[in-house]
Amino acid sequence: MLTTALRPRSLLLLVVALAVAAGFVLLSQWQLESSEQSRTVADPAKDLAVPLGQAAGAGRPVTARQADQLVTATGSYRQDSTVLVPGRLQDGAEGWWVVSALALPGTADQWPDAGGDLSVAVARGWTADPAAVPEEPSGPVAVVGRYLPPESPLPGEDLPADQVATVSPAQLTNRWDRPLHAGFVAAFAESPAEQGPQVGEDGALTADPRLLSPELSRLEIDQQPTDESVNLLNLFYAVEWVVFAGFALYIWWRFVRDEHLRARHPEEYYYLDGDYHYDDASGRYYYYDPAAGEYYWFDDQPRDGRDRTQDRTGASS
Repeated sequence: MLTTALRPRSLLLLVVALAVAAGFVLLSQWQLESSEQSRTVADPAKDLAVPLGQAAGAGRPVTARQADQLVTATGSYRQDSTVLVPGRLQDGAEGWWVVSALALPGTADQWPDAGGDLSVAVARGWTADPAAVPEEPSGPVAVVGRYLPPESPLPGEDLPADQVATVSPAQLTNRWDRPLHAGFVAAFAESPAEQGPQVGEDGALTADPRLLSPELSRLEIDQQPTDESVNLLNLFYAVEWVVFAGFALYIWWRFVRDEHLRARHPEEYYYLDGDYHYDDASGRYYYYDPAAGEYYWFDDQPRDGRDRTQDRTGASS
């Protein structure tokens, strides 16, 4: 069979089969890349802090482009503004978010219709004990955190007076009687304002961020949502192209195999007008051609060049 495979015609067909298979593999790679491109990935730019006023439009809804942006904000926490949000998980444990109002001086011009300086709801941290919540830090504070879209408001009649069901600025603005940004900040770091926010020169959060209230656990919230699923349709097409590539090589192998078997067992591939016989000494089949009046091996045609064998469909071979 190796001899058959090394014939010029077989080698030429092998080159064609390999070229077709390579094309199918490239199409498979393209489908895999398409499935990867359809995934929603995190935006590295959103992990570099920018001022809150630059990242969020005051008095306007939070857009997808603004959501999850790391921001800095400098202001003072309003005393006695803290509320607790139950049902929040941290490292597998259920507890409460501690949310306070951060007043932002000099922001009245960002939303003239508000009639005064703006505030922003800040989730200062997480606690497992609602009775051990520290008071708001006093004095000007620099906060670094992720700006998140508002949560849907939910009724909280069954909750204690100092708790709310969700972080909804639309509800909190009535509770605090202050104009608020549409979103809220999940604090990653707090420091006295004179020390500046805990970010590097490139805007990235420092390696060891800290809160001013050590009793609270620092929130760790990634960009949401981060969809890492693969487009299954593109993945199916990628596998399909690989199958086609293998089929192209299989066709070549089947051609070589049939050529080899045709040479070894021609009686299985042809029938003749006359009788054919088997020569034990040579291990070859021969036949009698009544038109020529001579005997021929299957691979030995008459001198006139006419092929007197026929395949099993009746077509001249």
